[in-house]
Amino acid sequence: MVFYVKQGVMPESRHTYEDRNKLRREELFGEESFDGPYSLLYHINEPTRVKKFISKEIQKETLDDSPYSHRHLKTSDIPRNGTIIDGKVTILMNDRIKVQILKPEKNTMDFYRNGIYDMLLFVHNGKGKLISVLGDIEFGPRDYIYIPKGLTFRIECSKESYFLLFQSKDDITLPRRYLNLYGQIKEGSPYYTRNIRVPILQKPKDETGNYQVFVELDNNMVIEERDYNPLDVEGWDGYLYPYAINTDIMAPIVGKIHMPPPVHETFSSRSMMVGTFLPRKFDFNSKSIPISYYHNNIDVDEFLFYSSGNFMSRKGIEPGSVTLHVRGIIHGPQPGAVENAIGKEGTDEVAVMIETYDHLFLTKKGKEIEDPDYSKSWFQ
Repeated sequence: MVFYVKQGVMPESRHTYEDRNKLRREELFGEESFDGPYSLLYHINEPTRVKKFISKEIQKETLDDSPYSHRHLKTSDIPRNGTIIDGKVTILMNDRIKVQILKPEKNTMDFYRNGIYDMLLFVHNGKGKLISVLGDIEFGPRDYIYIPKGLTFRIECSKESYFLLFQSKDDITLPRRYLNLYGQIKEGSPYYTRNIRVPILQKPKDETGNYQVFVELDNNMVIEERDYNPLDVEGWDGYLYPYAINTDIMAPIVGKIHMPPPVHETFSSRSMMVGTFLPRKFDFNSKSIPISYYHNNIDVDEFLFYSSGNFMSRKGIEPGSVTLHVRGIIHGPQPGAVENAIGKEGTDEVAVMIETYDHLFLTKKGKEIEDPDYSKSWFQ
């Protein structure tokens, strides 16, 4: 839930009609049964109108069985493949989260709906448009795009598009500590309500034809064959919708001495915390060490996706690199990094972090792009 949005035309009161001969078809799009955030959509056609259902099994991700250790994965080595529907490559996962890379080879006119997971896209490269029943959102580099589970949409993107994608069975929300009692983002947060871009409803398409909606349900894909365009919404209002926010407008929090990773939190869920490391001034204590501690993640696994800039605590890192630092094994700056950091005044890095409360497992697809020598990089 972010804030209330109202677009298009609708009755004065919910679940009422204005013209009995021209009924709008009202859909409640909501979470947590009828107790969570929701929006009401007003369709020209019945949203339940489906000619045929086709079920296809999705190949299940297989886990790698190599020893438990820190890892470096080079996602730039993943080739372009498929569309936003079938081109997702899972590199890490657990029972509640999937970490994926998406480099679509082509666009598709087919629609997609995720029936199980909230989705959070980070745009590493490229630009395009999310086209949904609630409206369009244009996006570009360094945008986050939140897509709630159950939303019908498709994406048009440029040929160089390259996305980091998190899928979460738990709702992805704004951090509670950034919100006041009224749900407004507080002063002192890294971003504000005005920075959140909501979908812009387009003219409804009352068109007939052959349309497909691919509904993903874990290891099954249900294909809805429809005879009308799903983008037939005349109006909607509520609190549940996709939105985008760009990291360039965020204000990273800095301090006199090193600030811990939670101050860079951007989104949260019950199963993970999402943070963003951004260009910023370093600590202003004259004796500060402007680099992270050596630390042991006792309760979390730490994932980092390096998007751009100079990552001074890590050697061998490139744009598109992923590191996974697992709980129970100490990690931190590599040899020489602490000495080299002293006296530095700032960083130009852009990186996305998640900390997961359950262990993340490497998939066989992730193993294919692993740097096998990374765990030895502290012994130099």
